[in-house]
Amino acid sequence: MRRLCLLLLLAGCSKKERYVPPPDPQAPKVVSLAGAYHAVECGKVTAVWSGSDADFPKDGPPTPKAYGVTGLTFRFADGTSVPFTPKGELTFSDWSFDVFAPDCSSVALLEDRFGPYRLVATSGLETMAGATAVEAPKVGETASVHGQWRWTSATQFEFVASCCGGARVFRGGVTSPITLTSIFEASAAPKGVLPTTTGWELAK
Repeated sequence: MRRLCLLLLLAGCSKKERYVPPPDPQAPKVVSLAGAYHAVECGKVTAVWSGSDADFPKDGPPTPKAYGVTGLTFRFADGTSVPFTPKGELTFSDWSFDVFAPDCSSVALLEDRFGPYRLVATSGLETMAGATAVEAPKVGETASVHGQWRWTSATQFEFVASCCGGARVFRGGVTSPITLTSIFEASAAPKGVLPTTTGWELAK
Protein backbone atom coordinates (compact mmCIF):
# COMPACT_ATOMS: atom_id res chain seq x y z
CA MET A 1 0.00 0.00 0.00
CA ARG A 2 2.83 2.37 0.92
CA ARG A 3 4.58 1.55 -2.37
CA LEU A 4 1.42 2.33 -4.35
CA CYS A 5 1.00 5.65 -2.57
CA LEU A 6 4.64 6.54 -3.23
CA LEU A 7 4.28 5.78 -6.93
CA LEU A 8 1.12 7.89 -7.13
CA LEU A 9 2.87 10.74 -5.34
CA LEU A 10 5.85 10.64 -7.67
CA ALA A 11 3.58 10.51 -10.71
CA GLY A 12 1.64 13.51 -9.45
CA CYS A 13 4.82 15.50 -8.81
CA SER A 14 6.54 14.62 -12.06
CA LYS A 15 6.79 17.39 -14.63
CA LYS A 16 4.51 16.82 -17.58
CA GLU A 17 6.42 17.34 -20.81
CA ARG A 18 4.79 18.79 -23.90
CA TYR A 19 4.41 16.22 -26.66
CA VAL A 20 6.39 17.11 -29.78
CA PRO A 21 5.38 15.02 -32.81
CA PRO A 22 8.21 13.60 -34.92
CA PRO A 23 8.93 15.34 -38.23
CA ASP A 24 6.98 14.15 -41.24
CA PRO A 25 9.38 11.93 -43.25
CA GLN A 26 7.56 12.95 -46.44
CA ALA A 27 7.94 16.71 -45.91
CA PRO A 28 10.39 18.74 -48.05
CA LYS A 29 13.71 19.32 -46.31
CA VAL A 30 16.81 21.23 -47.32
CA VAL A 31 19.84 18.96 -47.62
CA SER A 32 23.52 19.51 -48.30
CA LEU A 33 24.92 17.96 -51.48
CA ALA A 34 28.43 18.34 -52.82
CA GLY A 35 28.48 20.69 -55.78
CA ALA A 36 24.84 21.76 -55.38
CA TYR A 37 23.90 25.42 -55.01
CA HIS A 38 20.73 24.38 -53.17
CA ALA A 39 18.98 21.04 -52.71
CA VAL A 40 15.62 19.93 -51.31
CA GLU A 41 14.84 16.29 -50.60
CA CYS A 42 11.22 15.17 -50.77
CA GLY A 43 10.60 11.47 -50.26
CA LYS A 44 12.55 9.61 -52.94
CA VAL A 45 13.17 12.70 -55.09
CA THR A 46 15.74 15.45 -54.60
CA ALA A 47 15.55 18.78 -56.41
CA VAL A 48 19.07 20.07 -57.07
CA TRP A 49 19.58 23.68 -58.17
CA SER A 50 22.77 24.92 -59.80
CA GLY A 51 23.87 28.53 -59.49
CA SER A 52 26.07 30.96 -57.59
CA ASP A 53 25.79 33.90 -55.22
CA ALA A 54 29.22 35.29 -56.16
CA ASP A 55 27.73 38.34 -57.89
CA PHE A 56 25.36 39.25 -55.07
CA PRO A 57 25.97 42.75 -53.63
CA LYS A 58 27.93 42.63 -50.39
CA ASP A 59 26.11 45.55 -48.78
CA GLY A 60 22.48 46.61 -48.51
CA PRO A 61 19.51 44.29 -47.96
CA PRO A 62 20.15 40.55 -48.42
CA THR A 63 19.52 39.12 -51.87
CA PRO A 64 17.18 36.10 -52.03
CA LYS A 65 19.28 33.00 -52.62
CA ALA A 66 16.96 31.87 -55.44
CA TYR A 67 18.14 34.88 -57.49
CA GLY A 68 21.41 33.04 -58.08
CA VAL A 69 19.82 29.92 -59.64
CA THR A 70 20.83 28.96 -63.19
CA GLY A 71 19.26 25.50 -63.50
CA LEU A 72 17.36 22.65 -61.85
CA THR A 73 17.76 18.87 -61.95
CA PHE A 74 15.74 16.17 -60.20
CA ARG A 75 17.57 13.14 -58.80
CA PHE A 76 15.72 9.91 -58.05
CA ALA A 77 16.35 7.07 -55.63
CA ASP A 78 17.49 4.72 -58.41
CA GLY A 79 20.36 7.07 -59.28
CA THR A 80 18.83 8.59 -62.40
CA SER A 81 18.60 12.33 -62.98
CA VAL A 82 16.21 14.40 -65.09
CA PRO A 83 16.94 18.06 -65.85
CA PHE A 84 14.10 20.55 -65.85
CA THR A 85 14.14 22.52 -69.10
CA PRO A 86 11.73 25.47 -69.15
CA LYS A 87 9.86 25.85 -72.43
CA GLY A 88 10.25 29.63 -72.27
CA GLU A 89 12.44 32.17 -70.52
CA LEU A 90 13.00 32.43 -66.78
CA THR A 91 14.86 35.43 -65.38
CA PHE A 92 16.80 35.49 -62.12
CA SER A 93 13.72 36.47 -60.10
CA ASP A 94 11.50 33.71 -61.53
CA TRP A 95 13.17 30.76 -59.81
CA SER A 96 11.84 29.34 -56.56
CA PHE A 97 12.88 26.64 -54.11
CA ASP A 98 9.25 25.99 -53.07
CA VAL A 99 8.38 23.49 -55.77
CA PHE A 100 7.20 20.53 -53.66
CA ALA A 101 3.80 20.22 -52.00
CA PRO A 102 4.02 19.94 -48.17
CA ASP A 103 3.51 16.17 -48.35
CA CYS A 104 5.76 15.69 -51.42
CA SER A 105 2.83 14.46 -53.51
CA SER A 106 3.03 17.16 -56.20
CA VAL A 107 5.50 19.48 -57.89
CA ALA A 108 4.88 22.91 -59.43
CA LEU A 109 7.32 24.17 -62.08
CA LEU A 110 7.21 27.52 -63.87
CA GLU A 111 7.71 27.05 -67.63
CA ASP A 112 8.01 30.73 -68.56
CA ARG A 113 7.83 33.99 -66.63
CA PHE A 114 4.45 34.56 -68.32
CA GLY A 115 3.26 31.08 -67.36
CA PRO A 116 2.10 28.49 -67.25
CA TYR A 117 3.05 26.60 -64.15
CA ARG A 118 3.30 22.89 -64.83
CA LEU A 119 1.66 20.91 -62.03
CA VAL A 120 2.53 17.22 -61.86
CA ALA A 121 2.34 14.38 -59.36
CA THR A 122 5.78 13.60 -57.97
CA SER A 123 5.31 9.97 -59.07
CA GLY A 124 5.12 11.17 -62.69
CA LEU A 125 7.95 13.67 -62.50
CA GLU A 126 10.47 11.64 -64.54
CA THR A 127 8.30 11.76 -67.67
CA MET A 128 5.97 14.65 -66.68
CA ALA A 129 3.12 12.19 -67.20
CA GLY A 130 -0.24 13.72 -66.41
CA ALA A 131 1.16 17.24 -66.01
CA THR A 132 -1.45 20.00 -65.99
CA ALA A 133 -0.97 23.63 -67.01
CA VAL A 134 -1.93 26.29 -64.48
CA GLU A 135 -2.14 29.76 -66.04
CA ALA A 136 -3.83 33.01 -65.08
CA PRO A 137 -6.29 34.46 -67.60
CA LYS A 138 -4.96 37.32 -69.72
CA VAL A 139 -5.83 40.96 -69.11
CA GLY A 140 -7.32 41.76 -72.49
CA GLU A 141 -4.65 40.48 -74.85
CA THR A 142 -1.80 40.81 -72.36
CA ALA A 143 -0.34 37.87 -70.46
CA SER A 144 0.62 38.31 -66.81
CA VAL A 145 3.97 37.67 -65.18
CA HIS A 146 3.55 34.61 -62.96
CA GLY A 147 5.31 34.24 -59.63
CA GLN A 148 5.29 33.78 -55.86
CA TRP A 149 3.74 30.32 -55.97
CA ARG A 150 3.09 29.00 -52.50
CA TRP A 151 1.49 25.82 -51.22
CA THR A 152 -1.17 26.53 -48.60
CA SER A 153 -1.78 22.80 -48.03
CA ALA A 154 -0.93 19.50 -49.68
CA THR A 155 -3.72 20.06 -52.22
CA GLN A 156 -4.15 23.86 -52.38
CA PHE A 157 -1.94 26.59 -53.82
CA GLU A 158 -1.83 30.32 -54.52
CA PHE A 159 0.22 32.44 -56.92
CA VAL A 160 0.49 36.01 -58.20
CA ALA A 161 -0.21 37.18 -61.75
CA SER A 162 1.08 40.72 -62.40
CA CYS A 163 0.15 42.86 -65.37
CA CYS A 164 -0.42 46.43 -66.40
CA GLY A 165 0.40 48.02 -63.03
CA GLY A 166 -1.76 45.62 -61.05
CA ALA A 167 -1.55 42.24 -59.39
CA ARG A 168 -4.00 39.40 -58.94
CA VAL A 169 -3.68 36.48 -56.57
CA PHE A 170 -5.25 33.21 -57.65
CA ARG A 171 -6.08 30.14 -55.61
CA GLY A 172 -6.57 26.62 -56.91
CA GLY A 173 -6.39 22.94 -56.06
CA VAL A 174 -4.52 20.01 -57.54
CA THR A 175 -7.64 18.05 -58.43
CA SER A 176 -8.34 18.06 -62.17
CA PRO A 177 -9.96 19.96 -63.77
CA ILE A 178 -8.18 22.81 -62.02
CA THR A 179 -10.30 25.89 -61.38
CA LEU A 180 -8.67 29.17 -60.38
CA THR A 181 -10.37 31.67 -58.09
CA SER A 182 -9.21 35.28 -57.80
CA ILE A 183 -8.79 36.08 -54.09
CA PHE A 184 -6.87 39.39 -54.20
CA GLU A 185 -6.98 42.28 -56.66
CA ALA A 186 -4.60 45.24 -56.62
CA SER A 187 -5.40 47.72 -59.39
CA ALA A 188 -2.22 49.67 -58.60
CA ALA A 189 0.66 47.69 -57.14
CA PRO A 190 3.88 49.15 -58.61
CA LYS A 191 6.01 47.15 -56.18
CA GLY A 192 3.90 44.01 -56.32
CA VAL A 193 2.21 42.16 -53.48
CA LEU A 194 3.56 40.13 -50.59
CA PRO A 195 2.21 37.09 -48.76
CA THR A 196 1.28 37.42 -45.08
CA THR A 197 0.21 34.90 -42.47
CA THR A 198 -3.42 35.73 -43.18
CA GLY A 199 -3.39 36.57 -46.90
CA TRP A 200 -1.71 39.15 -49.14
CA GLU A 201 -0.83 42.83 -48.97
CA LEU A 202 0.69 45.55 -51.15
CA ALA A 203 4.47 45.69 -51.14
CA LYS A 204 5.79 49.05 -49.88
